[in-house]
Amino acid sequence: MLIDFVREKPATLRTWYLPAAVMLLLAAQIAASGQLIYHHSGQTNLAQSTWNSLLVAFTTTLVAVVLAFIYAYGLTRTRMVGKMLFRVIAMLPLFAPTMLYGLSLVYLFGNQGLVTTGFFGKVSWLAWDINLYGFTGIVLAEIAFTFPPAMMILSVALAHTDARLYEASSSLGAGRIRTFFMVTLPGVKYGLLSAIFVCFTLSFTDFGAPKIVGGHFNVLAVDIYKQVVGQQNFGLGATVSLILLAPTLLAFVADRIVQRRSHAALTARSVPLTPGSLPWRDRLYTVLCGLIAAAILAILFTAGIGSFVKIWPYGFSHPEIYPELWTLSHYRFEGVGGGGFKAFLTSLRMAGYTALFGTIITFISAYLIEKTRDAQKLRQSAYLLSIVPLALPGLVIGIAYVFFFNKPTFSLPFIDLQIANPFTFIYGTMAILVLSNIVHFYTVSFLTATTALRQLDKEFEIVSESLAVPFYRTFFRVTVPVCFPAIVEIAAYYFVSAMATVSAVIFLYNSHLPLASVAVVNMDDAGDTAAAAAMCMLIVAVNILVRLGAEGVCWLFAGKTRQWRQK
Repeated sequence: MLIDFVREKPATLRTWYLPAAVMLLLAAQIAASGQLIYHHSGQTNLAQSTWNSLLVAFTTTLVAVVLAFIYAYGLTRTRMVGKMLFRVIAMLPLFAPTMLYGLSLVYLFGNQGLVTTGFFGKVSWLAWDINLYGFTGIVLAEIAFTFPPAMMILSVALAHTDARLYEASSSLGAGRIRTFFMVTLPGVKYGLLSAIFVCFTLSFTDFGAPKIVGGHFNVLAVDIYKQVVGQQNFGLGATVSLILLAPTLLAFVADRIVQRRSHAALTARSVPLTPGSLPWRDRLYTVLCGLIAAAILAILFTAGIGSFVKIWPYGFSHPEIYPELWTLSHYRFEGVGGGGFKAFLTSLRMAGYTALFGTIITFISAYLIEKTRDAQKLRQSAYLLSIVPLALPGLVIGIAYVFFFNKPTFSLPFIDLQIANPFTFIYGTMAILVLSNIVHFYTVSFLTATTALRQLDKEFEIVSESLAVPFYRTFFRVTVPVCFPAIVEIAAYYFVSAMATVSAVIFLYNSHLPLASVAVVNMDDAGDTAAAAAMCMLIVAVNILVRLGAEGVCWLFAGKTRQWRQK
């Protein structure tokens, strides 16, 4: 009935009704699934965890999208100063594991936090206890986590606007508010819906932040971890994974349907919109974006400061007892769990292998799908399969790999026959960690590669074929050099993502292969908060260096190829 109602609506309104319909159906399905599993398991209230996850996801999506829209609007539609600096600050959370947001919030708003204690009693009238552990802490951490991707999507949507629409609105006497609702919002509706789906999916499936600041407020991602790691209940963990997967798949399908209905925002006759000078507006957005940027920097810097304080918070509140305030001892990881520098070096190896093999596999796959002309249906199926990993939460991938690669034999359906699993040898090795990361982050890299390949004229392959030039020679001498910036971008994305992820590898690592992101979780469980913050800062530092290195390589490459491109 709900779908029929949506279909009866005009096309312009149906774009908005469809996501709402999917979300309502999703809530009903998740509630029913949670109640069913709760009554059959008798071990944990998964129905409550499901509703908690939905509540966190909806609240995070609402707040994060609003903040991201304000920030993106300031960057694209105003003349505020420092746009480049604001853009760089907004991207900084991408380099950090999600546990860092939780740790920073503990330092700020925990029981002995900077704000909770009124700056350790020095400004007691500013003391503010927000009851961090639970719903509030999870939502704040998830907002920091989902803000950068939402801001990037909305910045692109707001940047591609036809100025003639605003001229027409002005000539018809429409005010600024009416123009905003009649021109601006409809012009970015597809980007806005994509940002909503992205924020909902990321916040619903995240594990790191709820693990740090969740307290007794259970969510599905943490329930999976407790069942698999805490109680070795892989069956119930897999069942909960299916619930975790359901909203992600539905949101993904809805996003695909919405994007399929989208049309070009700019045509050949479009006029780029240049923001006019409006002092009060520019100052307002400078203040608003400045507050958001300050909150981002506070999260990053607080974790950094906490990693250098010898004993938090007593080094600040009782200097007469603890005269030595600052120390580097937490970066030595002595006497703490998780693996210390061995875990960090293992993560560097894993991220390097992921970047190397992931880039090769992704670019060759995209090339075969985009540049070959045979087997049209096979290429379409391969393209669809390449998009699917975007809808798979890391925890689901991890637990699926446990079941597949750790099983010695498979039973063929309908016949009593057992066959040996030829892939068990990679379980517990670096290979399975690299494979899980490649699959987890494959879709974004694949879309980057296909976008770069589509910019190449098909005449390159046609001319090469007519001249009897082997395709591999064209690939290495034309395709790869032209797409080199995209290849570097893919490699950097794989490396940064592999260093920061925890959900995709939390079930696959072992004592011989400790990982930095997992070490953060283990250190926090053991109460070594400062050491956990130190490990997070090491991950952030190496990710920023890799990102700067990628930018430098692309800049050098662009300088050397600029003359060739101008010919």
